[in-house]
Amino acid sequence: MKQYRIIVIFSLLVFNNVIAQLSYTFSPGFIPQECDEILQLNDAFMNKVPVERFADSAGLTDYRFVYRSPAMGLDNLWDLWVRSDSTVVLMLRGTTGDPKSLLADFYCAMMPATGTVKLSETQSFQYKIAEHEQAAVHAGFLAGFAYIANDAQQKIDSLYKAGYHNYLVGGHSQGGSLVYYVSAWLYYLKKDGVYPDMQVKAYATAPPKMGNMYFVYNYDHIMRSEWAFSVTNSKDPVPEMPFTTQQLAPDMNEPNPLVDARQGLKKQPLIKRMFLSSAYNKMNKKAIKSAKSYQKYLGRYVGKFINGMVPGLQLPDPVNSAYFLRPGVPISFVPEQNYFDFYKDNKSPYYHHGIEPYRFLLRQQYEGLMPIGE
Repeated sequence: MKQYRIIVIFSLLVFNNVIAQLSYTFSPGFIPQECDEILQLNDAFMNKVPVERFADSAGLTDYRFVYRSPAMGLDNLWDLWVRSDSTVVLMLRGTTGDPKSLLADFYCAMMPATGTVKLSETQSFQYKIAEHEQAAVHAGFLAGFAYIANDAQQKIDSLYKAGYHNYLVGGHSQGGSLVYYVSAWLYYLKKDGVYPDMQVKAYATAPPKMGNMYFVYNYDHIMRSEWAFSVTNSKDPVPEMPFTTQQLAPDMNEPNPLVDARQGLKKQPLIKRMFLSSAYNKMNKKAIKSAKSYQKYLGRYVGKFINGMVPGLQLPDPVNSAYFLRPGVPISFVPEQNYFDFYKDNKSPYYHHGIEPYRFLLRQQYEGLMPIGE
């Protein structure tokens, strides 16, 4: 019955394609209107209007709702929409008030970018989101991604077989970080021949940092600097999180002049060599100590809390890194005075993190968008 319902919905969507007129089509590059619509679709997770009626109430007449997942894992949830140009839109919910969701943000161990996540005692999910052997990603977001991808794959299979080959992934906040995981996962399913004709595009708005430098290198390489965008507000603290520590040995390519600096110091005069060696060792050891503390408290300790809340969840063994960055082509909003005149500052740490401030700044930077509320 469910399969029949999906087929009927797809037929209606194909019919809608004949009459709908988008002002743009699925293509590479940052499209302000497309980004604005993704921001609006994020609001469907929090809006009181039932999701089935959300598009009409928000004026998003080119979008048709197909599916909302149950809450799962670390209170993760995703929506499936289809746009009038036959683009499949996957929307990923951000952080909620559920303790599991909040702990996911702070579970900052680094995990390999290829491996297996055990979702329960009876179910596992194999993932591949980078090929670089040193690529690693944020543990809490990896867990959320695994639950989402495991739920989504059957629906994506049905869509792909029905001729839907263009996929747009969007999310805000924690959902923005999950965008990188899902879009990279889809890319490698394409590369490995599962979905050979698939094309993936991604908008991550207000995303926290979620991977190490090698994941960022790998992701930006596969998305070719034109298919994935990292949208940030310079007043928003969330894209600055989690705080990070770069170590010399695990977080830098070798050989390099910093890792090999000790050899150069041996050629210096004795007094100078002693002073520089002492300074070098202090800086290096403090970075190592900071990373170990990070991995202990925001890795093992938080991981134990999460395992108590989600029995059966088991992630791969962590890697020795606490150096977090964010991939994607940066779309950086720097508020001007009219922003501060409209959004009077207050003491809330998430004041500048909301969807509406981002939509306001999108209009500050790009012309041609309809005023908010119209």
